[in-house]
Amino acid sequence: MKVALFLTCALFWGIFAVDAYGDHRAPGIEDLNRAIAINPDAADAYYDRGTLWEKQGNLPKAISDFTQTIKIHPQDAGAYYSRGNAYAEQDNFIQAIDDYNKAIDINSQDATVYYNRGLAYDTQGKINLAISDFTKAIKINPDYIQAYHNRGLSWDKQGNLPKAMEDLNKSIELDPHLVEAYYNRGIIFDKQGKFLDAINDFSKAIQLNPEYAQAFVNRGGVYVELDDLGQARFDFSRALEINPKMAQAYKNRAIVYYQLKQYAKAWEDLRKAAALGYTVDPAFVHVIKKALDR
Repeated sequence: MKVALFLTCALFWGIFAVDAYGDHRAPGIEDLNRAIAINPDAADAYYDRGTLWEKQGNLPKAISDFTQTIKIHPQDAGAYYSRGNAYAEQDNFIQAIDDYNKAIDINSQDATVYYNRGLAYDTQGKINLAISDFTKAIKINPDYIQAYHNRGLSWDKQGNLPKAMEDLNKSIELDPHLVEAYYNRGIIFDKQGKFLDAINDFSKAIQLNPEYAQAFVNRGGVYVELDDLGQARFDFSRALEINPKMAQAYKNRAIVYYQLKQYAKAWEDLRKAAALGYTVDPAFVHVIKKALDR
């Protein structure tokens, strides 16, 4: 009986969408309001309206509509999954995980649910559980690029750099244009002391996204480690052209200016970093002040 009711509602909504508007355009909020007014048990209409609310950033209304969908069809894995995503957007990861669990109980073969639950676990600092879920997602979908990428980041958090590198390599193999993978692999190369490889990856990320300010900052940091102060200054300055409120770039450029004995510029950058909320090392402030006094 419940199956028949579901099919009837879905059929009703399909007819309503075409006949009422004379075309196949996607229904809007008002369209869905009218559909629900005509048939308060139209689960698809609640779900579609919840999806639109979520896209508009109205998460409480989205959650309310997904909840109504679940009340009508308690075995709707997609509604639990979507409500879980809305909870996650609210940083309510406990509720999000609970909904992902229910979605998996109904359908254990949806890789995206495991992936999103993995993200929620990772955010909570439950790295082992996150890695387990990313692995399950990959088992279901061996070409799941983001699952490899984020599992790599989780391995990195555990300090397992070889495993992290393996996963980031795989994500790049599957998508050679994945900017974040090059950026994050560059960070791991830097941790391993492979500075030229790190520069190559940050440069690739910048090539793919010329406005990637953080990639400029990180590449500048590697150039500092290589004592290439001119290139480091260029990278920090370029980052600030892209994002003038990047406190880290001011602080890093202040260090470069100090090493170049341009103390007034170092002091100015340090002052700007502090104004933007960066916690400045008092010892470094004292050193620059002494240099300016000289």
